[in-house]
Amino acid sequence: MFRTFGTLPKPLRRWLVRTIRPTWTAGSVAILERDDGRWLFVRPVYRKGWTLPGGLVDRGEHPAVTAVRETKEELGLTVEITGGPWVVVDAEHSRFETIYRVGVVGEHDLDTIAVTTPELSALGWFSPTDPPELEDETAEVMVLVRQIADGGATVHVKGDDHS
Repeated sequence: MFRTFGTLPKPLRRWLVRTIRPTWTAGSVAILERDDGRWLFVRPVYRKGWTLPGGLVDRGEHPAVTAVRETKEELGLTVEITGGPWVVVDAEHSRFETIYRVGVVGEHDLDTIAVTTPELSALGWFSPTDPPELEDETAEVMVLVRQIADGGATVHVKGDDHS
């Protein structure tokens, strides 16, 4: 059976694997930090808590491009990647999140950032050590951030006590 599979054209093999295997969700978020150490959090209308700016990775899109694109779409802010990537893996929910630190391109008064999409109801600057009420995925990102701050790995596998 495996030999037969190996003789199939590569595009057909990929299609079969993607059809048979469970689908994973890929997301990407941006950490934008002010000089005073506070981070930008946003409040999506379809979630119960706050998140970091970001969204789903489009098919064929690099996660870094997603973080930059989503920040522009949600906040009208042009950013560039300054750190990362860091990754959270959640096998139970078949998802992974890629996290990047970003910086604003050009001169911009961070106090004038405003929501530019109906997907968000609010934004705010909060200390990463005392964030607002977070939705579950962002809470896992914050576990990873603490892990990295403590000198740990840049990958967090949810439910893995050895990460």
